[in-house]
Amino acid sequence: MNAVRRFVSVLSLDRHLAPVLTVVFAGVLLSTLLAYFSTKNTLTKLALGQTHQTLGFLNREIGSRVKEIAARLDLWSREDIYALALENSYLGVSAREEATRRMASRVKGSSFDRVFLIKLSGEIVAASNPDMVGRFSVGDRAYFQKALDGNLSMETLAAGRHSQVPMLVIAAPIRTPEGILAGVIAVAMETSRFAEELPLGMHTRETGTGFILDKTGVILAAPSGIASGHSWANWRMDEVRKSATSGEPAHFREGDVKRVLMAMSNAETEWYLVLSAEEDELLRPAARIAWLTGGVSLATLALVALTLAALGRAMAGLRQSEEKFSRIFMFAPDTILLADMETGKVVDANEAFTAQTGYAREDILGKTSAEVPLYVNKSDREDFHRHLLRDGRVDHFECESRYKDGSLAICSLSGQIVIFGGRRYLMTMVRDITETKRMQEMMVQTEKMISVGGIAAGIAHEINNPLGIVLQASQNIVQRTRPDFRKNLEAAEKIGLDMRLLDQYMKVRKLDVFIEDIQSAASRASAIIRHMLDFSRRSESRRTVCDIRAIADSALNLASNDYDLKKSYDFKKIEIVRDYGPDLPGIGCTATEIEQVLLNVLRNAAQAMAQATPPVAAPRIAVRIRDLADRVRIEIEDNGPGVPEGVRTRIFEPFFTTKQPGVGTGLGLSVSYFIVTKGHGGKMTLETGPDGGAVFCIDLPKDERLEG
Repeated sequence: MNAVRRFVSVLSLDRHLAPVLTVVFAGVLLSTLLAYFSTKNTLTKLALGQTHQTLGFLNREIGSRVKEIAARLDLWSREDIYALALENSYLGVSAREEATRRMASRVKGSSFDRVFLIKLSGEIVAASNPDMVGRFSVGDRAYFQKALDGNLSMETLAAGRHSQVPMLVIAAPIRTPEGILAGVIAVAMETSRFAEELPLGMHTRETGTGFILDKTGVILAAPSGIASGHSWANWRMDEVRKSATSGEPAHFREGDVKRVLMAMSNAETEWYLVLSAEEDELLRPAARIAWLTGGVSLATLALVALTLAALGRAMAGLRQSEEKFSRIFMFAPDTILLADMETGKVVDANEAFTAQTGYAREDILGKTSAEVPLYVNKSDREDFHRHLLRDGRVDHFECESRYKDGSLAICSLSGQIVIFGGRRYLMTMVRDITETKRMQEMMVQTEKMISVGGIAAGIAHEINNPLGIVLQASQNIVQRTRPDFRKNLEAAEKIGLDMRLLDQYMKVRKLDVFIEDIQSAASRASAIIRHMLDFSRRSESRRTVCDIRAIADSALNLASNDYDLKKSYDFKKIEIVRDYGPDLPGIGCTATEIEQVLLNVLRNAAQAMAQATPPVAAPRIAVRIRDLADRVRIEIEDNGPGVPEGVRTRIFEPFFTTKQPGVGTGLGLSVSYFIVTKGHGGKMTLETGPDGGAVFCIDLPKDERLEG
């Protein structure tokens, strides 16, 4: 286990990611709160689990010691000298002197305080402490009565008649060579002294305390400053019994301080082993780790001291020490695998591995590293082992892994060759960095959008001039073809033109509609240019409280009447499902910008369904709006072919398009992404719907500053 101890010494939570997470999610209060409570809950369970393990270790140690003393007493009861010492004869007197010396020698250097012989009448006739002889009778004691029945017995006394302190007494029947019951031999131990010799101290943490209680609540052993022999209140003993039965912690108040206790019942002695601490301290991760490290160190020192005292006790202590280190290995927060370098087989895995991957330990133990689901690609495994054999260790090797439920994850592997027990082992620590990678991609995406802002600023002014000419010219055409304008009538009379006939001609040939389309398209292009100029700055000053339902309806109406859309498909043939939540709040936004975002997404959905192979039989677009805790979510879902995985990662990149040359510019979704994220402080993502279609999710925060 020394190698495992070295493993454990290098395990620590990676805190370098915390600053990055803080910067990226500084504005997302809900995510921060969820992360906090999730971490607090995990550390609470871990701290309580470690407390339960400590109680289990103490319980086994007490049981082992009691059984060892009982076994010794059983052997002593078979010695002829004790049976002879119980006889009322001259030989019995001599035997009692020898029995007294023998019992006194056995008390020296042992964990018990006195040994004594009892006649069938209950009278003490010999003892390691001579002042016990003839002073009192123990005939009414339960341990004596049970021993007379021919059985090894045990009893915890709230106060011994000789010492007046809590005692543990173990008694065994003594028989003559003919098998006749002659009396009883008993061993008595002060419970407080018995507890002092345990390899785990009774103090836990700064405010924590350990107790040993009898089944009625009498304190048998406690830290210095707390007197033994006192009793706990009934209500507190009820909490102790509940905790011992259920294995769950009990919470209570001690004055103004909240405390928590965990209890366990010892089967051999019927004692309650209790650990109690302040609740706040128990939940502090730093205190938890410090307590665990200090407990392991103290236990190790205690085991070394016990090794010098007796070989048997040292071996038992070593087993307990190994168990502690094994628990640290099993409950480490990072996934750890241990594989034999010669056979390639996995010999151990901790609980973090099972929690992260979904595989049980039985699923991987005994399997080779090639069979363990750490590598989706065989080449990754080969590269990892090549670096390992060359350098003796590998740090932060990234690969794709598959969990038991089939989900894929990006993992960071760190491995090192270690030697213990004369064999070489590979210790591999696995950390799931899928979310980290996703955040990095979001940051890269944001940087790309910022770069588009620089490009947009350069070209916006050049496009604005011809757009202004188009708008001005269209307005002049409308103005100079009005049949009720005096100057138009004068010019028409000079050349013999009837303005009313010209007006009718324009309406019949729909020239007025064409002019309106030119004005509308030019105005929309001008609005897009204005937004491109805003890429590098937020436009909060133009935001007002808007009805998000009205914006969605307006975008749907625009999509159904858009001329370009009708060129390749009929939007009216698409089933539109409006699913708006009740009592939707007003949202601070720029209505025209959000309308443009929705229009871009609707256009892409309609085009994707029209160009699908085979075509979508019953095209449908669902627009859902929901009021969430701190934001309003708009979902636009189609039943088209969906977006391939390779395209999804680039869907919001500037100038990226899957359309034919001349059909798309690759700026529609990237501009929409920038409007939502940078312009409105929101979030825009792409998901796959239950039917395989695309689902665009747009989250707009409620707390954006509005125009006064």
